[in-house]
Amino acid sequence: MPASKYPAAPAGAAPRLRAAVARIDRLLAREVLGGALTRTQFSVLGALARQGPQRLSALADREGLNPTMLSRVVGALERSGWVERTPDPGDGRAVVAGITAAGRRRYEQLQADRSALVQEYLDGLDPADAGRLAAALPLLEGLADHLRDHHRTAAAAR
Repeated sequence: MPASKYPAAPAGAAPRLRAAVARIDRLLAREVLGGALTRTQFSVLGALARQGPQRLSALADREGLNPTMLSRVVGALERSGWVERTPDPGDGRAVVAGITAAGRRRYEQLQADRSALVQEYLDGLDPADAGRLAAALPLLEGLADHLRDHHRTAAAAR
């Protein structure tokens, strides 16, 4: 295999990147979600907003939650008026969860609030740093894709 024309990532880059991404996510959740939603509730609401109504079993698998925990999360979102449960038309024993119009508005507002906080930081960067950060976005998106694919491969092997 030919040597790369790029230097290897410096030692310690992987833990620093992981810690920075986790810290950003945690701080955005604290600032925007506050006590209104847990991070898990926000994630489930987002999955329903992006992917549409889903059987609870599929949603539990997608979110990596056990069915009992997911039922509690969906119940809390339902009590808030952001999610509704209906019988699965193809199997009356199963339940489908879907986002309500109020839930979609809430999710979109929370996403806008999170983006505004990030934009505030970006607006304070000098153009060179802003350019470097923008240039790194495809790499970060590639990392997200890699992790998604790794999860799917590992799940398929089980």
